[in-house]
Amino acid sequence: MTPPTRRSEALTYLTLVGLVAYAAIATDLYLPAIPAMIRDLGATEADGQLTLSIFMVGLALGQLIFGPLSDQFGRLPVVRAGTFLFLTTSILCAMARDMDLMWLMRGLQGIAAASGPVIARAIVRDRYQGNRASQVMSTLSGAMAVIPMVAPSIGALILTVFSWPAVFVALAVFALVILLALTRLPESAPPPETDRLTMTKILQSFSLMLSNPTYLGYQIAGSFSFAALFCYLSTVAYFLPDVFDIPTALFGYAFALTVFGFMTGSLINAKIVMRYGMDQTLKAGLLVSLASAACIAAMAPYAGEYVYTLGMLSSLFFLGVGLTAANASMGAISLFPQLAGSASAVYGFTHALLASGVGVVAGRLYAGRLLEPALIMLGCAVLALSGLLLTPRPSRPD
Repeated sequence: MTPPTRRSEALTYLTLVGLVAYAAIATDLYLPAIPAMIRDLGATEADGQLTLSIFMVGLALGQLIFGPLSDQFGRLPVVRAGTFLFLTTSILCAMARDMDLMWLMRGLQGIAAASGPVIARAIVRDRYQGNRASQVMSTLSGAMAVIPMVAPSIGALILTVFSWPAVFVALAVFALVILLALTRLPESAPPPETDRLTMTKILQSFSLMLSNPTYLGYQIAGSFSFAALFCYLSTVAYFLPDVFDIPTALFGYAFALTVFGFMTGSLINAKIVMRYGMDQTLKAGLLVSLASAACIAAMAPYAGEYVYTLGMLSSLFFLGVGLTAANASMGAISLFPQLAGSASAVYGFTHALLASGVGVVAGRLYAGRLLEPALIMLGCAVLALSGLLLTPRPSRPD
Protein backbone atom coordinates (compact mmCIF):
# COMPACT_ATOMS: atom_id res chain seq x y z
CA MET A 1 0.00 0.00 0.00
CA THR A 2 1.32 3.43 -0.93
CA PRO A 3 1.86 5.56 2.20
CA PRO A 4 -0.26 8.72 2.37
CA THR A 5 1.36 11.89 1.10
CA ARG A 6 1.63 15.01 3.21
CA ARG A 7 -0.94 16.65 0.96
CA SER A 8 -3.48 13.84 1.39
CA GLU A 9 -2.90 13.83 5.16
CA ALA A 10 -3.52 17.59 5.28
CA LEU A 11 -6.75 17.16 3.28
CA THR A 12 -7.87 14.38 5.65
CA TYR A 13 -7.13 16.60 8.64
CA LEU A 14 -9.03 19.59 7.21
CA THR A 15 -11.99 17.37 6.31
CA LEU A 16 -12.13 16.01 9.87
CA VAL A 17 -12.05 19.58 11.20
CA GLY A 18 -15.03 20.36 8.99
CA LEU A 19 -16.93 17.29 10.21
CA VAL A 20 -16.29 18.12 13.86
CA ALA A 21 -17.47 21.68 13.18
CA TYR A 22 -20.95 20.80 11.85
CA ALA A 23 -22.78 21.56 15.08
CA ALA A 24 -20.70 24.66 15.84
CA ILE A 25 -21.18 26.34 12.48
CA ALA A 26 -24.88 25.41 12.34
CA THR A 27 -25.46 27.26 15.62
CA ASP A 28 -22.86 30.02 15.73
CA LEU A 29 -23.20 31.34 12.18
CA TYR A 30 -26.86 32.20 12.64
CA LEU A 31 -26.74 33.45 16.24
CA PRO A 32 -26.67 37.11 15.10
CA ALA A 33 -29.62 36.37 12.77
CA ILE A 34 -32.00 35.15 15.49
CA PRO A 35 -33.46 38.60 16.34
CA ALA A 36 -34.15 39.39 12.66
CA MET A 37 -35.54 35.91 12.05
CA ILE A 38 -38.04 36.06 14.90
CA ARG A 39 -39.18 39.53 13.81
CA ASP A 40 -39.84 38.34 10.25
CA LEU A 41 -41.59 35.17 11.38
CA GLY A 42 -43.64 36.89 14.09
CA ALA A 43 -42.07 34.88 16.90
CA THR A 44 -40.74 35.52 20.40
CA GLU A 45 -37.27 35.31 21.95
CA ALA A 46 -38.20 31.96 23.50
CA ASP A 47 -39.25 30.72 20.02
CA GLY A 48 -35.89 31.79 18.64
CA GLN A 49 -34.00 30.04 21.43
CA LEU A 50 -36.07 26.92 20.76
CA THR A 51 -34.54 26.65 17.29
CA LEU A 52 -31.22 26.01 19.04
CA SER A 53 -32.63 23.42 21.42
CA ILE A 54 -34.57 21.58 18.69
CA PHE A 55 -31.39 21.45 16.64
CA MET A 56 -29.59 19.90 19.62
CA VAL A 57 -32.33 17.29 20.06
CA GLY A 58 -31.89 16.37 16.40
CA LEU A 59 -28.14 16.30 16.88
CA ALA A 60 -28.59 13.89 19.81
CA LEU A 61 -30.95 11.53 17.99
CA GLY A 62 -28.96 11.61 14.77
CA GLN A 63 -25.86 10.28 16.49
CA LEU A 64 -27.77 7.17 17.58
CA ILE A 65 -28.54 6.63 13.90
CA PHE A 66 -25.26 7.45 12.19
CA GLY A 67 -22.89 5.89 14.76
CA PRO A 68 -24.11 2.26 14.51
CA LEU A 69 -24.63 2.60 10.75
CA SER A 70 -20.97 3.62 10.35
CA ASP A 71 -19.86 0.51 12.29
CA GLN A 72 -21.89 -1.67 9.94
CA PHE A 73 -21.47 0.02 6.55
CA GLY A 74 -18.27 2.07 6.89
CA ARG A 75 -17.61 5.66 7.84
CA LEU A 76 -17.61 7.24 4.37
CA PRO A 77 -20.96 6.17 2.85
CA VAL A 78 -22.79 7.13 6.02
CA VAL A 79 -21.15 10.54 6.50
CA ARG A 80 -21.70 11.41 2.84
CA ALA A 81 -25.41 10.70 3.21
CA GLY A 82 -25.53 12.82 6.36
CA THR A 83 -23.73 15.69 4.68
CA PHE A 84 -26.11 15.68 1.72
CA LEU A 85 -29.05 15.81 4.14
CA PHE A 86 -27.39 18.73 5.96
CA LEU A 87 -27.07 20.61 2.68
CA THR A 88 -30.73 19.97 1.78
CA THR A 89 -32.15 21.00 5.15
CA SER A 90 -30.04 24.17 5.18
CA ILE A 91 -31.70 25.26 1.96
CA LEU A 92 -35.14 24.41 3.34
CA CYS A 93 -34.42 26.46 6.49
CA ALA A 94 -33.70 29.44 4.25
CA MET A 95 -37.11 28.95 2.61
CA ALA A 96 -39.07 28.75 5.90
CA ARG A 97 -41.81 31.35 6.29
CA ASP A 98 -43.18 30.35 9.69
CA MET A 99 -41.73 29.01 12.94
CA ASP A 100 -43.39 25.59 12.62
CA LEU A 101 -41.49 24.83 9.42
CA MET A 102 -38.31 26.36 10.85
CA TRP A 103 -38.50 24.13 13.93
CA LEU A 104 -39.06 21.05 11.76
CA MET A 105 -36.17 21.85 9.44
CA ARG A 106 -33.84 22.70 12.33
CA GLY A 107 -34.61 19.34 13.89
CA LEU A 108 -33.83 17.52 10.64
CA GLN A 109 -30.75 19.68 10.16
CA GLY A 110 -29.59 18.63 13.62
CA ILE A 111 -30.06 14.95 12.72
CA ALA A 112 -28.01 15.49 9.57
CA ALA A 113 -25.31 17.46 11.41
CA ALA A 114 -24.86 14.54 13.81
CA SER A 115 -23.15 12.56 11.07
CA GLY A 116 -20.13 14.88 11.20
CA PRO A 117 -18.89 14.80 14.80
CA VAL A 118 -20.02 11.23 15.59
CA ILE A 119 -18.15 9.78 12.63
CA ALA A 120 -15.14 12.13 13.02
CA ARG A 121 -14.66 10.88 16.60
CA ALA A 122 -14.92 7.30 15.38
CA ILE A 123 -12.34 7.93 12.64
CA VAL A 124 -9.90 9.38 15.19
CA ARG A 125 -10.41 6.29 17.36
CA ASP A 126 -9.90 4.04 14.30
CA ARG A 127 -6.54 5.65 13.64
CA TYR A 128 -5.16 6.36 17.12
CA GLN A 129 -5.27 5.06 20.70
CA GLY A 130 -5.22 6.37 24.25
CA ASN A 131 -3.56 9.69 24.95
CA ARG A 132 -2.55 10.00 21.31
CA ALA A 133 -6.23 9.91 20.27
CA SER A 134 -6.97 12.65 22.77
CA GLN A 135 -4.05 14.70 21.44
CA VAL A 136 -5.30 14.43 17.85
CA MET A 137 -8.87 15.20 18.87
CA SER A 138 -7.67 18.25 20.80
CA THR A 139 -5.78 19.50 17.77
CA LEU A 140 -8.89 19.06 15.62
CA SER A 141 -11.02 20.84 18.22
CA GLY A 142 -8.51 23.68 18.47
CA ALA A 143 -8.56 24.18 14.72
CA MET A 144 -12.35 23.80 14.65
CA ALA A 145 -12.65 26.53 17.29
CA VAL A 146 -11.63 29.04 14.64
CA ILE A 147 -15.07 28.50 13.10
CA PRO A 148 -17.15 29.60 16.12
CA MET A 149 -14.68 32.45 16.61
CA VAL A 150 -15.31 33.86 13.16
CA ALA A 151 -18.78 32.46 12.37
CA PRO A 152 -20.80 35.07 14.33
CA SER A 153 -18.78 37.84 12.71
CA ILE A 154 -19.40 36.33 9.28
CA GLY A 155 -23.08 35.94 10.13
CA ALA A 156 -23.26 39.58 11.22
CA LEU A 157 -21.45 40.61 8.02
CA ILE A 158 -23.92 38.65 5.89
CA LEU A 159 -26.78 40.42 7.64
CA THR A 160 -25.39 43.82 6.67
CA VAL A 161 -25.92 42.91 3.01
CA PHE A 162 -28.61 40.22 2.94
CA SER A 163 -31.57 39.11 5.04
CA TRP A 164 -31.38 36.22 7.51
CA PRO A 165 -32.11 33.36 5.01
CA ALA A 166 -28.69 34.02 3.45
CA VAL A 167 -27.09 32.61 6.60
CA PHE A 168 -28.65 29.21 5.88
CA VAL A 169 -27.55 29.42 2.25
CA ALA A 170 -24.00 29.87 3.59
CA LEU A 171 -24.45 26.66 5.62
CA ALA A 172 -25.48 24.85 2.44
CA VAL A 173 -22.32 26.06 0.70
CA PHE A 174 -20.24 24.82 3.65
CA ALA A 175 -21.88 21.39 3.35
CA LEU A 176 -21.17 21.29 -0.37
CA VAL A 177 -17.47 21.95 0.23
CA ILE A 178 -17.31 19.13 2.81
CA LEU A 179 -19.17 16.79 0.46
CA LEU A 180 -16.54 17.40 -2.22
CA ALA A 181 -13.69 16.89 0.27
CA LEU A 182 -15.17 13.55 1.40
CA THR A 183 -14.51 12.12 -2.06
CA ARG A 184 -10.79 12.07 -1.12
CA LEU A 185 -11.07 10.82 2.46
CA PRO A 186 -9.80 7.23 3.00
CA GLU A 187 -11.98 4.66 4.77
CA SER A 188 -10.80 3.88 8.31
CA ALA A 189 -13.45 1.58 9.78
CA PRO A 190 -12.42 -1.99 10.69
CA PRO A 191 -14.06 -4.77 8.66
CA PRO A 192 -17.72 -4.91 9.70
CA GLU A 193 -19.30 -7.97 11.23
CA THR A 194 -21.24 -10.19 8.85
CA ASP A 195 -24.30 -10.20 11.13
CA ARG A 196 -27.21 -8.09 9.99
CA LEU A 197 -27.64 -4.81 11.86
CA THR A 198 -30.75 -5.00 14.02
CA MET A 199 -32.34 -2.75 16.64
CA THR A 200 -31.70 -5.46 19.26
CA LYS A 201 -28.02 -5.49 18.39
CA ILE A 202 -27.83 -1.69 18.60
CA LEU A 203 -29.60 -1.59 21.97
CA GLN A 204 -27.32 -4.32 23.33
CA SER A 205 -24.24 -2.32 22.41
CA PHE A 206 -25.71 0.81 23.97
CA SER A 207 -26.53 -1.09 27.17
CA LEU A 208 -22.97 -2.40 27.31
CA MET A 209 -21.59 1.13 27.31
CA LEU A 210 -24.06 2.67 29.72
CA SER A 211 -23.45 -0.10 32.26
CA ASN A 212 -19.72 0.67 32.32
CA PRO A 213 -18.96 3.01 35.28
CA THR A 214 -15.80 4.40 33.71
CA TYR A 215 -17.66 5.23 30.49
CA LEU A 216 -20.36 6.95 32.55
CA GLY A 217 -17.75 8.99 34.42
CA TYR A 218 -16.27 10.34 31.22
CA GLN A 219 -19.81 10.87 29.87
CA ILE A 220 -20.88 12.93 32.89
CA ALA A 221 -17.71 15.03 32.83
CA GLY A 222 -17.92 15.80 29.13
CA SER A 223 -21.69 16.23 28.85
CA PHE A 224 -22.21 18.61 31.77
CA SER A 225 -19.14 20.60 30.75
CA PHE A 226 -20.63 21.05 27.28
CA ALA A 227 -24.09 21.77 28.75
CA ALA A 228 -22.60 24.70 30.67
CA LEU A 229 -21.06 25.98 27.46
CA PHE A 230 -24.37 25.58 25.61
CA CYS A 231 -26.15 27.55 28.32
CA TYR A 232 -23.82 30.42 27.43
CA LEU A 233 -24.40 29.94 23.69
CA SER A 234 -28.19 29.87 23.98
CA THR A 235 -28.38 33.15 25.91
CA VAL A 236 -25.38 35.15 24.69
CA ALA A 237 -27.31 36.76 21.80
CA TYR A 238 -29.62 38.26 24.43
CA PHE A 239 -27.45 39.16 27.41
CA LEU A 240 -24.70 40.89 25.41
CA PRO A 241 -27.06 43.71 24.32
CA ASP A 242 -29.31 43.56 27.41
CA VAL A 243 -26.63 43.51 30.11
CA PHE A 244 -23.54 44.97 28.43
CA ASP A 245 -25.16 47.14 25.73
CA ILE A 246 -23.09 45.48 22.99
CA PRO A 247 -24.81 46.01 19.59
CA THR A 248 -25.36 43.24 17.05
CA ALA A 249 -22.64 44.67 14.79
CA LEU A 250 -20.04 43.97 17.50
CA PHE A 251 -21.52 40.62 18.55
CA GLY A 252 -18.97 38.56 16.64
CA TYR A 253 -15.97 40.28 18.22
CA ALA A 254 -17.31 39.89 21.76
CA PHE A 255 -18.19 36.26 21.12
CA ALA A 256 -14.77 35.53 19.57
CA LEU A 257 -13.03 36.62 22.78
CA THR A 258 -14.66 33.85 24.77
CA VAL A 259 -14.36 31.17 22.07
CA PHE A 260 -10.66 32.00 21.82
CA GLY A 261 -10.41 30.42 25.27
CA PHE A 262 -11.76 27.10 23.95
CA MET A 263 -9.23 27.06 21.12
CA THR A 264 -6.43 27.86 23.55
CA GLY A 265 -7.52 25.12 25.94
CA SER A 266 -7.72 22.56 23.13
CA LEU A 267 -4.26 23.43 21.84
CA ILE A 268 -2.77 23.39 25.35
CA ASN A 269 -4.30 19.96 25.85
CA ALA A 270 -2.71 18.72 22.62
CA LYS A 271 0.67 19.82 23.97
CA ILE A 272 0.43 18.41 27.51
CA VAL A 273 -1.80 15.33 27.33
CA MET A 274 1.03 13.03 26.24
CA ARG A 275 3.02 14.12 29.28
CA TYR A 276 0.34 14.14 31.98
CA GLY A 277 -2.25 11.74 30.56
CA MET A 278 -5.93 12.14 29.74
CA ASP A 279 -7.26 11.85 33.27
CA GLN A 280 -4.98 14.41 34.88
CA THR A 281 -5.61 16.92 32.09
CA LEU A 282 -9.36 16.27 32.28
CA LYS A 283 -9.31 17.02 36.00
CA ALA A 284 -7.40 20.26 35.43
CA GLY A 285 -9.92 21.41 32.82
CA LEU A 286 -12.91 20.69 35.03
CA LEU A 287 -11.35 22.61 37.94
CA VAL A 288 -10.59 25.63 35.72
CA SER A 289 -14.20 25.67 34.47
CA LEU A 290 -15.61 25.36 37.99
CA ALA A 291 -13.44 28.16 39.41
CA SER A 292 -14.24 30.57 36.56
CA ALA A 293 -17.98 29.72 36.67
CA ALA A 294 -18.03 30.42 40.40
CA CYS A 295 -16.43 33.83 39.83
CA ILE A 296 -18.89 34.67 37.04
CA ALA A 297 -21.86 33.73 39.24
CA ALA A 298 -20.52 35.83 42.12
CA MET A 299 -20.11 38.90 39.88
CA ALA A 300 -23.32 38.42 37.85
CA PRO A 301 -25.50 40.75 39.97
CA TYR A 302 -23.04 43.56 39.20
CA ALA A 303 -22.24 42.46 35.63
CA GLY A 304 -22.53 45.89 34.04
CA GLU A 305 -19.68 47.20 36.18
CA TYR A 306 -17.24 44.39 35.32
CA VAL A 307 -17.63 43.87 31.59
CA TYR A 308 -13.92 43.30 30.87
CA THR A 309 -13.35 41.08 33.90
CA LEU A 310 -16.35 38.94 33.00
CA GLY A 311 -15.13 38.73 29.42
CA MET A 312 -11.79 37.33 30.61
CA LEU A 313 -13.53 34.94 33.00
CA SER A 314 -15.75 33.69 30.18
CA SER A 315 -12.69 33.07 28.06
CA LEU A 316 -11.08 31.19 30.97
CA PHE A 317 -14.24 29.10 31.36
CA PHE A 318 -14.07 28.15 27.68
CA LEU A 319 -10.38 27.29 28.15
CA GLY A 320 -11.40 24.77 30.81
CA VAL A 321 -13.95 23.24 28.45
CA GLY A 322 -11.22 23.01 25.81
CA LEU A 323 -9.05 21.03 28.23
CA THR A 324 -12.01 18.79 29.06
CA ALA A 325 -13.73 18.01 25.76
CA ALA A 326 -11.27 15.77 23.92
CA ASN A 327 -10.15 13.90 27.03
CA ALA A 328 -13.70 13.06 28.08
CA SER A 329 -14.81 11.93 24.61
CA MET A 330 -11.71 9.89 23.78
CA GLY A 331 -11.59 8.43 27.29
CA ALA A 332 -15.12 7.09 26.80
CA ILE A 333 -14.85 5.97 23.17
CA SER A 334 -11.46 4.28 23.64
CA LEU A 335 -13.08 1.77 26.00
CA PHE A 336 -14.85 0.12 23.01
CA PRO A 337 -12.43 0.06 20.04
CA GLN A 338 -14.50 -2.44 18.01
CA LEU A 339 -17.65 -0.36 18.40
CA ALA A 340 -16.18 3.12 18.09
CA GLY A 341 -19.14 4.39 16.05
CA SER A 342 -21.71 3.19 18.59
CA ALA A 343 -19.63 4.40 21.55
CA SER A 344 -19.32 7.80 19.87
CA ALA A 345 -23.08 7.77 19.22
CA VAL A 346 -24.05 7.11 22.84
CA TYR A 347 -21.57 9.72 24.05
CA GLY A 348 -22.75 12.32 21.55
CA PHE A 349 -26.44 11.54 22.13
CA THR A 350 -26.25 12.25 25.86
CA HIS A 351 -23.94 15.18 25.19
CA ALA A 352 -26.38 16.90 22.83
CA LEU A 353 -29.63 15.93 24.59
CA LEU A 354 -28.43 17.26 27.94
CA ALA A 355 -27.22 20.48 26.31
CA SER A 356 -30.59 20.89 24.62
CA GLY A 357 -32.44 20.52 27.92
CA VAL A 358 -30.15 22.99 29.65
CA GLY A 359 -30.60 25.40 26.74
CA VAL A 360 -34.39 25.27 27.07
CA VAL A 361 -34.18 25.90 30.82
CA ALA A 362 -31.74 28.78 30.29
CA GLY A 363 -34.03 30.34 27.69
CA ARG A 364 -37.12 30.05 29.88
CA LEU A 365 -35.37 31.44 32.96
CA TYR A 366 -33.62 34.29 31.16
CA ALA A 367 -34.86 37.56 32.65
CA GLY A 368 -32.74 40.18 30.91
CA ARG A 369 -29.76 39.71 33.25
CA LEU A 370 -26.68 37.50 33.61
CA LEU A 371 -27.49 35.90 36.98
CA GLU A 372 -29.66 32.99 35.80
CA PRO A 373 -27.31 31.81 32.99
CA ALA A 374 -24.34 32.16 35.37
CA LEU A 375 -25.95 29.99 38.05
CA ILE A 376 -26.87 27.31 35.50
CA MET A 377 -23.28 27.27 34.22
CA LEU A 378 -22.00 26.90 37.78
CA GLY A 379 -24.37 24.01 38.52
CA CYS A 380 -23.28 22.20 35.35
CA ALA A 381 -19.61 22.72 36.22
CA VAL A 382 -20.15 21.13 39.65
CA LEU A 383 -21.92 18.12 38.12
CA ALA A 384 -19.19 17.75 35.48
CA LEU A 385 -16.54 17.53 38.18
CA SER A 386 -18.55 14.79 39.90
CA GLY A 387 -17.89 12.54 36.90
CA LEU A 388 -14.32 12.11 38.13
CA LEU A 389 -15.67 9.94 40.95
CA LEU A 390 -16.35 7.20 38.38
CA THR A 391 -13.23 7.51 36.23
CA PRO A 392 -10.03 5.61 37.09
CA ARG A 393 -7.24 7.24 38.99
CA PRO A 394 -4.86 9.17 36.71
CA SER A 395 -2.51 6.75 35.02
CA ARG A 396 0.93 7.19 33.54
CA PRO A 397 0.92 8.60 29.99
CA ASP A 398 1.15 6.20 27.05
